Amino acid sequence: MATHNGAGTLPRVLDAYTQLRYPAVPWKIVVVDNASTDGTSAILAAYAGRLPIESIYTPRRGKNIALNLGVAHCQGDLVVFTDDDAVPQADWLSKLFEVVISRPEFDIFGGGIDPLWPDGQCPPWISRLVNLGATFAVTPVDLGEGPVPAAQVWGPNMAVRRRVFDEGHRFDESVGPSSGQYVMGSEVEFTTRLERAGYRAWFAAAARVGHIIRSHQLQPAWIIQRGYRLGRHMFHQESSQAMGNGVPRLRGAPRWMYGKLVKQAAQAFIGRVKGDFDQRFLADWEISFLRGYLYEAARHAKSAH
Repeated sequence: MATHNGAGTLPRVLDAYTQLRYPAVPWKIVVVDNASTDGTSAILAAYAGRLPIESIYTPRRGKNIALNLGVAHCQGDLVVFTDDDAVPQADWLSKLFEVVISRPEFDIFGGGIDPLWPDGQCPPWISRLVNLGATFAVTPVDLGEGPVPAAQVWGPNMAVRRRVFDEGHRFDESVGPSSGQYVMGSEVEFTTRLERAGYRAWFAAAARVGHIIRSHQLQPAWIIQRGYRLGRHMFHQESSQAMGNGVPRLRGAPRWMYGKLVKQAAQAFIGRVKGDFDQRFLADWEISFLRGYLYEAARHAKSAH
């Protein structure tokens, strides 16, 4: 588990860990304090007597930097990843372990991620307009037990066999949460790269965590900003298939995207004039996504020359 200034959620998360029904195998929690400046270190110390916690500090910002450091401190055959705002159900680890034992041909495992809303309910406008998976890492309710594309294994609830790391694979430290406008999708970049290397992913539907959603994350501006980060991520996800497919490109991106950006700007303007919140929000989100994609495409094209 990597944490940066997680004092607001860690007590709730670690309290849930004290209630875990864990499998009868040796286990420990490796928490990497990723340059926190709040009370994170004191909270981790307070739980050290109640949980098998190994706490590590790194001054280098970046979630993937912290995850790679944590992997180096993990022993055993399975490395389970989660977040400092993911609350495990009491049987989470046991259910996950059962699947890992029963599916030796799979190396990547994901589990269910359910939203924990500030007031217990999803605001109607969010359920109407927002992609919960892309925005809050909430897994689809109809995603059942079985093999899945590796891109459907997400950071709050995933596990990877130790042999994968023994073979040299690590998280890409240039992506993922850090300071500034980072490229989101750090775990997905990792799991899809593993999939291209021949590893397979399985979804353990009964192994579930709840993802704490904060009040500020329900603000339209915050959600729209996620669109920008998603756009940067999607450039990398799509570029390996799209490059060289004959589509005319400008500054590394398909030219049609620039036309779409203009159309969405017009839609946003019309929505503002009409006072239509839905139209304005959807257009603003699409603009943010396209800006992120185009920025990353241009940056990549420049570095290639």
